[in-house]
Amino acid sequence: KDPDQLRRWRNRRRLNQRDLAYLSKCSQTTIYLLETGRMTTLSGELARRIADRLAVPWEDLFEDRTSSDKPAMATGVRTTGQTERRPAA
Repeated sequence: KDPDQLRRWRNRRRLNQRDLAYLSKCSQTTIYLLETGRMTTLSGELARRIADRLAVPWEDLFEDRTSSDKPAMATGVRTTGQTERRPAA
């Protein structure tokens, strides 16, 4: 969705990128890339962790692109027999 939305919610919660990254168990670079729109896919788990830390439903920050016909560059844990929903920024 809109990368600025993530930045606005982070600022509303009075967190800097480093703090949100720490709380979400990712790097500050990841938060920066998401906020600038340079990172367009991420794992469902990370999307949920970020949204949880901001107290926002992940659907308000990210969109689910698992049903898209376009290939995604998403990486993550592969599960056997199940398709993981992967939100995109």
